[in-house]
Amino acid sequence: MNLSQTWSERGLRLHISRRAWQYITFIILVAPAVLLRFGTAAYPIAQTIRLSFRKFEFYGTVESYAGLENFRYLPDDFGFRGAIEFTILFVVCSTALQLILGMLIAQLLNAEFKGRALARAVNLIPWAIPTIVAAYAFRWILDDQFGMITHWVSLVTGSRPVIFIDPDGARAAVILVNVWKNAPFMAVVFLAGLQGIPEDLYDAAKVDGANAVQRFFFITLPLIIPLVVTMGTFFVIWQVASLDLIYGLTSGGPGVATQVLALRVFEEGLRYFNYGFASAIGVVLLGLVAVIGLIGILLFRRFEVTY
Repeated sequence: MNLSQTWSERGLRLHISRRAWQYITFIILVAPAVLLRFGTAAYPIAQTIRLSFRKFEFYGTVESYAGLENFRYLPDDFGFRGAIEFTILFVVCSTALQLILGMLIAQLLNAEFKGRALARAVNLIPWAIPTIVAAYAFRWILDDQFGMITHWVSLVTGSRPVIFIDPDGARAAVILVNVWKNAPFMAVVFLAGLQGIPEDLYDAAKVDGANAVQRFFFITLPLIIPLVVTMGTFFVIWQVASLDLIYGLTSGGPGVATQVLALRVFEEGLRYFNYGFASAIGVVLLGLVAVIGLIGILLFRRFEVTY
């Protein structure tokens, strides 16, 4: 009896030691990733929230507690109101056009034709160009004096458009250049989703007399809708916090017509050294991204399908 108890106790201790070693191994393997995420996400977010309750003077060298003063000033700031307005317009229009054009391009690239592999490779060229490079390139292409596109327009209409001085023209240019840049990547993702749909479904629909439009709306779209929701949510969040394209193309002008929240944070924090007010805008941006992410998760669960 004593011998059996001794062996049972030894086995239990051995089992506990193995479990403890497994936990230790798990912690050792996961710790670098956790520390990396803490250093690149958790700490900056916490620091931004802390700074949003502070006030800085003398080029950011004097810091004092301000409470909710930075947040109370947000509705009265003309630049912030303009940034909110254009951020919503920019994100909604860009994402909608990217989803539509990405789906159309994916349908074309999924069809059988000669040179399809070359077409798929060429499709990715706009997305492969660095964003800031594309922004400065289009800044020259759309220039009212030296731009290639404005020159072509003047040959047809007899007048040369001044795009970057007109607020509506500048906004349209920013949105269309952004769509040109990112729609090819959306198309590649949708193409992967289209290739995962069984061909038997299309063959059965053809036998039943369904045309191409009916096959798209009753087969393709329902089966690919989770991917559409995922990519839509991803691009909304990505574009809410983007500023490189706008900074290179219009620098937020004319006036504040093309300013977005991320660019407003950059200007207030790094140009005017108003770290407290910039952090308050960053907190608003963080809340907006969190709400969009939550909506995206709910929509994905709502439209999740299996096939």
